[in-house]
Amino acid sequence: MATEKQIEANRENAKKGGVKTSEGKAVSRWNAVQHSILKEVVSEYEQESYEGILEQLVERYRPEDILEHMLVERIGICRLRLYRAARAENEYMRSVLNPRKVVAENPFANLGFSLEKVVHEGYVPLVHQEAIEKLSNVYLRYETTIENRMYKAIHELERLQAARRGEAVPVPLAIEVNTSGQEG
Repeated sequence: MATEKQIEANRENAKKGGVKTSEGKAVSRWNAVQHSILKEVVSEYEQESYEGILEQLVERYRPEDILEHMLVERIGICRLRLYRAARAENEYMRSVLNPRKVVAENPFANLGFSLEKVVHEGYVPLVHQEAIEKLSNVYLRYETTIENRMYKAIHELERLQAARRGEAVPVPLAIEVNTSGQEG
């Protein structure tokens, strides 16, 4: 736990607006990912984009402890997953709206097989077709779940930060909902 003196020093430092020099920014840039429990979720292709998102979130929320850092990271991962879902939906729609067209040619019909000739190449998805179809079947549910997690993390982070600043924060309310039709 931080001492009262450390907490007051942190508050004073926060008023100064953070690191100013490019050298200091280069060093502090990785502060948010030092714990990085969710880092394995990010592919090598998304790493740079994710780091930019995380940097912006850290700048906006200025997390001060491990829990706040974890929530900021969770928000960043949710943002990345929403992008993935939107990209998969885009791939699916492009492939449906501009399908590949082939016609069968039968020069070897007497041998029991035929060749295909591509008439229109169409859009060839970057994501495998089965993955696109699977994701498109659950796209809205997937997107809604991610958004709910992201907003929950945002609200919890803002609640923790308000409490840290000494603001009156109501205790979170948990409601249990049973949709099975059975009591209990």
